[in-house]
Amino acid sequence: MPARLDLTLLAWVRRMSRRHPHDAQRRQSRFPIKPQIDTAFPDLHLAVKVNQMIRDPSPSTQVTPQQAADWFTSAEPLTFSLRDEGLETVHAGHGAVVDSRDGQVVLSVGDPTQSAFPRSSLKFIQALGLVESGAADHFALGAAQLALSCASHHGEALHVETVLRWLAQIGCHTDELVCGPARPKLEADRERRAVQGAAPAREVHNCSGKHTGFLTLCQYQGWSRTNYHHRDHPAQQYFEDALLSLSGCSANDLIWGVDGCGLPTPSLPVEAMARAMAGYATPDASTVRGQAQARLVKAVVEEPWYIAGTDDFSVALARETRGRIVAKVGAAGYFMAVIRDRGWGLALKMLDGSMDVAAGGLFTMLQRLHLLSEDESQALRSFALPIPRNSQGEPVGHRHAIL
Repeated sequence: MPARLDLTLLAWVRRMSRRHPHDAQRRQSRFPIKPQIDTAFPDLHLAVKVNQMIRDPSPSTQVTPQQAADWFTSAEPLTFSLRDEGLETVHAGHGAVVDSRDGQVVLSVGDPTQSAFPRSSLKFIQALGLVESGAADHFALGAAQLALSCASHHGEALHVETVLRWLAQIGCHTDELVCGPARPKLEADRERRAVQGAAPAREVHNCSGKHTGFLTLCQYQGWSRTNYHHRDHPAQQYFEDALLSLSGCSANDLIWGVDGCGLPTPSLPVEAMARAMAGYATPDASTVRGQAQARLVKAVVEEPWYIAGTDDFSVALARETRGRIVAKVGAAGYFMAVIRDRGWGLALKMLDGSMDVAAGGLFTMLQRLHLLSEDESQALRSFALPIPRNSQGEPVGHRHAIL
């Protein structure tokens, strides 16, 4: 990046920012990060725009316009993109890295006390019951199936075949999956299914592994399979109890919604999510829970492709680091990571909700903590910070981490 442009970016960010009143407290970290950039964007017209955007006629809304504005202004820029040499976009977020050994925050980005929906980043926790209960052993599930229970897969042929075999193994049918019919993520797979005359199907849905995991738990426990997606169902209560225990949250800290696949999904502080994932970095082998956590992580390390699929940052990260770092994306710009060699858990919410830049935010946090070797960084850069291209495939700009 040209030095002139670098200075221009820093000046632009500083000009639009002010120090958040809680910056000193929020930014305390045992890990030295320089330079640190003031990150709030308090311009009045931005706050007014946020206020106008979230007006809700419902009296039951739990978020005020001021809270939404604070959520925005307290975020920290992590990546930016250029079109030629001109600044086009800056992407900010809230993030935290927590040490499993003492519960301390190793790195704070933005305001990690802000709450967000982790969405599919919760799948490692949602899959706990499958293993802890004994259901995985009872049905002799392998690493690929356990990885799929934590996955947001692309609906590639082997993903779909594995889900179908798993359903048959437990005596269930695709019609029992609550996740709706879907098409594969990749164009080649969509074209292949179109040639075959295959309609959108539930087993192709990126969450079908998670849902099959819940059906497996229900089969083993003798619970109803028809309403496993209801929040008061024992399978969902199991998940909620595990989340509260791992995150340190109380029930009042969570705000519940419905995920895109139809399951209950909670919003919780980003820092609490990082704390929950830290437990997967150093699981206690003397407990049933610790053994289940270790088994799920081991499955993803052994079968990383099943966590997502072809040309995916999470898969590449697990492979390039040889399982040292395992990550899971969530919809609307969320990422979690388990940093096994340090005993750390990471959570990140990118504010604009763009999945296109979420990996770049995680990559920036890993770079700030010096967790990637030069070779690993080079191998992962094209996934995390892909070069913007036009419709003819020609490069038209660059993306950069703000370190």
